Amino acid sequence: MASYILGKINIDDEKLKRDLEIHNEFPKIAEEYDEFGTGFWQNCTLWSWTSDELNTMYKDYDYPIQQTRYGKALTYIDELIRGNFTFNNLKMVRTRNLIDGMVIPHKDFVELERSKDQYFRVFIPLEDNEYAFHSDEENVFQMKKGEVWFLDAAIVHAAINFSNKSRIFLCLDYAFPGPFSPKDVFINDSVYNPNLDPTIIKREEVSSDFKESLVTSLSKVISKYNFRDIVFLLSKIHFYKNISVSDCYDWLVEITEKSGDSSVYNKAINLRRFLVEERKLGERFSFNFSESEQLV
Repeated sequence: MASYILGKINIDDEKLKRDLEIHNEFPKIAEEYDEFGTGFWQNCTLWSWTSDELNTMYKDYDYPIQQTRYGKALTYIDELIRGNFTFNNLKMVRTRNLIDGMVIPHKDFVELERSKDQYFRVFIPLEDNEYAFHSDEENVFQMKKGEVWFLDAAIVHAAINFSNKSRIFLCLDYAFPGPFSPKDVFINDSVYNPNLDPTIIKREEVSSDFKESLVTSLSKVISKYNFRDIVFLLSKIHFYKNISVSDCYDWLVEITEKSGDSSVYNKAINLRRFLVEERKLGERFSFNFSESEQLV
């Protein structure tokens, strides 16, 4: 399994409750890659390459990690981090919340310089939510409160919350200079337990003509006016149908090519490149069509 459970930590609900009340007062700001998400998607920086809590960019750097005002305010969450996880090679710590929304399939780290196997992303749910799921190139799965997960963010992955209930996670990003063991993220080796059973979601099988029918139908309606809507529709299907997480972009290219509209076809090609192939640090993607794109 590409993404897997590393272990489990104990969480004090009463102490956490106070921190979550404080967290609820943090404002929603524009994310570095807002185009990845829909619904309410919030990333709050607790530790990073800068002490500026409003800076959400993850990048390579070689100096000590700095705590932000948000990190200092969440005293119990800070206790959880310091009591369980090493700070050697820790590059960023964020809380992440997603409500009634989705983070569409994408790869992380493609804009960074290190070999992708040196990046190691750790996720810890602070809340349970039966309607919230993650996916990667192998499975759709559900992370449970207190579980410590390695999320393979270097491959195509996605997340969704079908409800309007909160599901705050801790996200710790490590970047190692050379060979390492997953247990190196823990202060206490005994917490490392990769043999815990994950909650894997069983999905519906699709018929042999599913793809062809979908491509044909959507090619008749796609346009610059609904391009973003169709991207998010296609991105959602793999959470309940047994297809690959990355099929959505291949299908999107076929749909737009079949539509005969070169502007939406070129936009689809560029979107697939940006999300799963390559992009530069700080590069952004717009779902809006500029005047020049509409004239293609």
